[in-house]
Amino acid sequence: MDIVKGNMGWIEVIVGPMFSGKSEEMIRRLRRAEIARQRVQIFKPAIDERYAANEIVSHSGLGIPSDAVAKAAEILEKVQPRTEVVGIDEAQFLGDDVVDVCTKLANLGKRVIVGGLDTDYRGRPFEPMPRLLAIAEEITKLLAICVRCGNPAVHTQRLVESEELIVVGAGGMYEARCRRCFEPNLAQLSKEPSPFLAPSARAAGGAAK
Repeated sequence: MDIVKGNMGWIEVIVGPMFSGKSEEMIRRLRRAEIARQRVQIFKPAIDERYAANEIVSHSGLGIPSDAVAKAAEILEKVQPRTEVVGIDEAQFLGDDVVDVCTKLANLGKRVIVGGLDTDYRGRPFEPMPRLLAIAEEITKLLAICVRCGNPAVHTQRLVESEELIVVGAGGMYEARCRRCFEPNLAQLSKEPSPFLAPSARAAGGAAK
C-alpha cells in the first residue's frame, strides 16, 4: 500500500531473505515515483558489485541506475535539496549510521525507501535493519520459496564455509530456506577455505567481504 501524506517525509522498509524480490519491489516503487514525475535519487553500497557497480539489479535481471556509496554519510552529501524520493538498497551493508541518515531525510520531508536483509546467515537480526523497522512508517516483509521443499522461506542459507558476517554473493553462495530446512551452522561445518573466495582470502583463511 502506498502512503500519501502530502509533503510529510516518511520511511518505508522492505525486508526479507535473499531471492524474495526485495530489489524488484524497490525498483517498482521507484519507477512509479518517476512516472509520477517526482525527483528520485537511488543509492546502493559500493561493496555490492554482484551485477553492476552503478545499478540496482534484482536477481531476475530488473535494474535501475543508482549511485554507489562507501558509507551512509555520503548519501546526505549527495542528496539534492529538490529530491523527493530516496531509495537505499542493501542497507544492512551501510552500518548503524544509515538509521540516522534515513531519519534526517524523512525529517526533511523526503520519502525514503529502504531495502535489506532483516536476518543474517545464522538467522539472527541483521543490524541495523531491526532499528530501521522500529522507526519506519511502513514495513513490507517478503518471503522467498524454499529450494528444498517449496514452502515459504524466511531464511538466507549460506552455502560457503565462512563465519564472516558480510560475504557478498548470489546464486551458488546462498539460497532461500524455510524454517524447517534452514541450517544455521552449515557455514561453520568446515574450517577449510571455500573455493568461492578470492585467492587472497583463501590464503588468509578468511572471507572476501
